[in-house]
Amino acid sequence: MTDQRIQKAFSLLKKNKIDCLLVTEINHVRYLTGYSGSNGMVLLLPPKAYFFTDFRYKVQAHKEVKNCAIVIAEQALTSELPKIPKLNKKIRIGLEAEFVTLSLQEKLKDLLPKAVFKSTEKLIESLSVIKDMDEIKKIKKAVKISEKAYNEILNLIKPGVKEKDIALELEYKMKSYGAESSAFDIIVASGQRSSMPHGIASEKKLKKGDFITIDFGCFYQGYTSDITRTVVLGKANEKQKIIYNIVLDAQLAACKAVKPGFTCSRLDGVAREIIMKAGYGDNFGHGLGHGIGLIVHDDPKLNARSSETLKANMVFTIEPGIYIPNWGGVRIEDDVLVTSSGGQILSKLPKELIEL
Repeated sequence: MTDQRIQKAFSLLKKNKIDCLLVTEINHVRYLTGYSGSNGMVLLLPPKAYFFTDFRYKVQAHKEVKNCAIVIAEQALTSELPKIPKLNKKIRIGLEAEFVTLSLQEKLKDLLPKAVFKSTEKLIESLSVIKDMDEIKKIKKAVKISEKAYNEILNLIKPGVKEKDIALELEYKMKSYGAESSAFDIIVASGQRSSMPHGIASEKKLKKGDFITIDFGCFYQGYTSDITRTVVLGKANEKQKIIYNIVLDAQLAACKAVKPGFTCSRLDGVAREIIMKAGYGDNFGHGLGHGIGLIVHDDPKLNARSSETLKANMVFTIEPGIYIPNWGGVRIEDDVLVTSSGGQILSKLPKELIEL
């Protein structure tokens, strides 16, 4: 699969009027090569690709990277670039603008004085936004691991238990089932704290009657899941049921509307309109969702400003919410794969309101 990704990346160079591309963002390096270490870069210089790392990762690089010439740097990785003859001539080198610092640009100009450097935008991202079968398989596995762990921690949700304890047990369970790590700091936000979209688990103790929002996910072989469920500790009151069902209606409608050719902004609007008509538009302050893959917040971005269009084999979250200060909030989030005929919901956890 990585050989195909390298070839696809080569095809982008001419279109962007560059002769080669220096890939320094580590997740892009992994996407192109399969390398899972923390120090590496790739030079796409057709017809060859070069992978650079240091001595610490020599064995790992030779095990994981099969589609590049491997260069083990004695000093900084960039110090090896002048040793490649083609780079010492007049050549147009693309740099990932979003990830290259000013100091690195200046260093590269000193190392390669004859080269012309050009900033590029979202070249690798334009490839990685469409997942191949291997990537989809890994995301599905990450989802399954996360869901299995979640189902096993529900019986821990009782009055007096700390939010942090729920998060720690969830992380432990995910790792015990094969996850590399949590995909992010697990959110367990209860009571009034559930009105915080990113309410990282705290020392707060759960109380009867609390809404509890749990946002969790894991990395499996580099690929992530991202799921949210909101439950009630005890019996839900009437307002909790109303708010929950508004969010559920919005989430179900958006999932149903997924299909190739649909714009991200339009999909956001499907859910947002339902929440607005219910009178809670001001309480849904974030986008509908985001792509997932080697990073948790990837392209495409599902929000009212996005000009992106859904394509088959994109994978993203759909996660509308309502957050009412000093009261609480609800979010329901699934991971969704775009197929040729619609949206396939990868997360299978029930979505009806659970009263524990």
